[in-house]
Amino acid sequence: RRKLIVVGDHACGKTCLLTVFAKGPDIFPQTFPTVFESWVMDIEIDGKRIALTLWDIAMGTVEHVRLRALSYPDTHAVLICFAVDRVEALDNVYEK
Repeated sequence: RRKLIVVGDHACGKTCLLTVFAKGPDIFPQTFPTVFESWVMDIEIDGKRIALTLWDIAMGTVEHVRLRALSYPDTHAVLICFAVDRVEALDNVYEK
């Protein structure tokens, strides 16, 4: 089992990205996570089956930032997302 967390500013597309990856392009999320949401999916890499846990970490409040730090243990990969149409979103990648 491997764990991937996706972090980034609020409303930058994290949930949409993970939903399309986990459930397919025809599914669009109607709700967004308040703290975190996770999915488990089976993938195959080099002929080996792996259970991949995808964590969608909400970033809306100061409390969410504290909770984000608790999600890092036992994480194998972090995907940092930002909205390309908002300069401050890229700045936040460096600051947060």
